[in-house]
Amino acid sequence: MNINENTLMTDSLERELINRELDYYNDAPLLSLVKWVGAGLKTLQNKLVSYVAAVSTDLDDARRDGHKVTAA
Repeated sequence: MNINENTLMTDSLERELINRELDYYNDAPLLSLVKWVGAGLKTLQNKLVSYVAAVSTDLDDARRDGHKVTAA
């Protein structure tokens, strides 16, 4: 076997391994897990943004009422 044959064999083996890996990552159970985690993170982000907005509104209301508000 010369170097060119070895290179071709390695390339085709590498392509086959990549194809199998992509099939694994595109498998339905794994994708559904990723979507589930993504939905959870999005919900958490929305709750965090709502909380920060509520705190900001509370601080603005306190300043408007004449309270001295400082960063803790």
